[in-house]
Amino acid sequence: MTVRCGVALLAAACLAGACKNDLDRVAAMDVVDNGPERITTQAEYTYSDSGLVRNRVRAGTVLEFGGQKPHTELRDGVELTFFGPDGRAGSRLTARRGEMEPGAHRMSVMDHVVFVNLQGERLETEMLSWSQDSNKVFTDRPVKITRSTDIIYGQGLDAAEDFSRYTVRRVTGMLDIDRSDTLAPANTGR
Repeated sequence: MTVRCGVALLAAACLAGACKNDLDRVAAMDVVDNGPERITTQAEYTYSDSGLVRNRVRAGTVLEFGGQKPHTELRDGVELTFFGPDGRAGSRLTARRGEMEPGAHRMSVMDHVVFVNLQGERLETEMLSWSQDSNKVFTDRPVKITRSTDIIYGQGLDAAEDFSRYTVRRVTGMLDIDRSDTLAPANTGR
């Protein structure tokens, strides 16, 4: 019986020593100064205002950085859906990656950006920014908009955040524009 107790005590002492934290070893571990503070996979964020869902962001991987310039990187696919006042999903934007700057209230998406509005018009570009303060999206990059009757090419775009109305800068080609067209200038009553 004494031998068993002695062996048990020796085993317990070895295990207790193995579980002990060596603070010097922990302090010596390399910590990346510019690494993310938090990583989330298969993330979904819903933003609401006055009890109404306004938009939803989904991303494969979300990396949140603090420090001097806090920002959030979205990787492995990004989807931004805008909701109408009735709560129904409306325009949908997808991209391979993105970045959110909370201090600037701005989100930029890049790499194979596709934005489809309620009318079925499809915007394709390589980079698009969304300013939450002004509720606008914009780019200086080449754009291609596929509509039911034509395809518009241009260099740069300014649009409502849900892509319901837009202005293409430096348009290539000729178009017929009806007054009710989403591309037409706002009606000024003239």
